[in-house]
Amino acid sequence: MKRLDCKALHYQWGRKGAESTVAQLRKDTIEEDEFYAELWMGTHARGPSQVKEGEARIPLADYFKDHPDVLGQHERDGVGLQFLLKVLSVGKCLSLQLHPTREQARELHAADQTNYPDANHKPELTIALTNFEILCGFQMPDKILSNLRSHEALVELIGEKALSSFGATTDEGEKKGALKNIFTQIWTIPPEEIGTLLTKLLSDIFLKEQRSQTDELIMGLSEHFPEDIGILAPLFLNYVKLKPGQATFLGPNEPHSYLSGGE
Repeated sequence: MKRLDCKALHYQWGRKGAESTVAQLRKDTIEEDEFYAELWMGTHARGPSQVKEGEARIPLADYFKDHPDVLGQHERDGVGLQFLLKVLSVGKCLSLQLHPTREQARELHAADQTNYPDANHKPELTIALTNFEILCGFQMPDKILSNLRSHEALVELIGEKALSSFGATTDEGEKKGALKNIFTQIWTIPPEEIGTLLTKLLSDIFLKEQRSQTDELIMGLSEHFPEDIGILAPLFLNYVKLKPGQATFLGPNEPHSYLSGGE
């Protein structure tokens, strides 16, 4: 077994100092005012690991070239390690994202290597080391419709006709198309209108005598991102709480956001 020297990434959504699992695993001097967000174990160019050989450090990619027998058969012949292992410590939620299929990744990389620096797809297997909260995958259509109808500001924005059409159709393809249109309509409203929409929606939630779990999630997200349309994601996505040892798989084109965990 070889010890690795792994790179920590210091995004501001991470946890500070010793409360971060990333900082604890790094086994190095911990700066209490520094954010520790991710620990990377692999050969990715942005954060390659190094093999410890006494005082020497050997890039993991070079070690694999010299010792191809430690790789799986499918990773030999110059292909290299086919995954990147990360440990995350999430203090503030990450942006809403999704990853392309293998074919989409190749096309995007060919067209825009600045924003898509490699041609690999990136399905994710998330395993909780501590309690971990995620938004992932769309809720059932009836639940989404109920969520949207509970906010007058969204009914006004989307329109009764579009909501009724979404609720009435039983064809799966038409249902997905209607959901895509509604989701796109909300996420692409003009920037100058976002503040007005969110202020009205948050005011309505604040005045409720009883708030739903979805309401509480939106209110919590608004504390960090008061003018970001992404705080409405809980209206559409499943809220998942993982306990240590539990896991979830995030496939291509599945929207997700990590909310909290890794303390």
